[in-house]
Amino acid sequence: MPEKTLQDKVAIITGGAGGMGTVMTLALLEDGARVAVVDNRDERCQALARSIAGVAEEGALMTITADITQAEECDRVAAAVLGRFGRVDALVNAAGIGMQTVRANYMSEPVRFWEVEPDRWQTVMDVNWKGAFLMARAVTPHLVEQGSGRIVNVTTSLDTMFRGAYTPYGMSKAALEAASASWAKDLEDTGVTVNVLVPGGPTNTSFIPESAPFDRGKLVQPEVMAAPIRWLVSDASEAITGCRFVGNDWDTALEPAEAAKAACRPAAWQDLASQAVWPDRK
Repeated sequence: MPEKTLQDKVAIITGGAGGMGTVMTLALLEDGARVAVVDNRDERCQALARSIAGVAEEGALMTITADITQAEECDRVAAAVLGRFGRVDALVNAAGIGMQTVRANYMSEPVRFWEVEPDRWQTVMDVNWKGAFLMARAVTPHLVEQGSGRIVNVTTSLDTMFRGAYTPYGMSKAALEAASASWAKDLEDTGVTVNVLVPGGPTNTSFIPESAPFDRGKLVQPEVMAAPIRWLVSDASEAITGCRFVGNDWDTALEPAEAAKAACRPAAWQDLASQAVWPDRK
């Protein structure tokens, strides 16, 4: 039986009841972690609970139906997980909605930024960016207090952030990418790390409409997220922060540390920072 490297770890995964979130949930459960899945639809939580039979020990999965765009709901999630498991070791911000919520046929009829309805713009920004901030805000004090923890933010490919006809999805993920680098600096010397994990291209999930002109077998498969999330939540990643990892570049034939090194780059655009000249403080 393979070693359960995440035994006694507790992780919260937002959006963990669908797509890449489910892949990461199952990966952590298989490695011995206890996982609290947060989703805004109770039926998806119930379906996930039924599907894990035989994957994890009884009681290892907790499901919470919540709206992560509301601060009090995020506080409730953190309190519920602490009440059930007594600790939190990792927060994985995987909840997100895509361009199909702005226009269902966005691939055949691209949406220019001035055509986006303000309420739909706000909804995407709230789920993809504000929700991640509010969950991190609720959980981070507990991680800092215990002197260790992981925050993993799921963003998107860098070119998607500035691709035309991708307002506001690209911008929402760009905000979270920048936040990841900033939060990593805020948390220096606390034992809490912040990193980014992305699949590495268009992924075979509901974000890609069934009518899309792609061979779905040639899309990135959500399973590429399993190996890197195991490593990122584990103690092996404790010295790594402010980085982005690409699941599709993770070579499972390598030792995890070597695979991580090959799949890692700085989060956000830190290599451009030298272009800005900041005055010395008095």
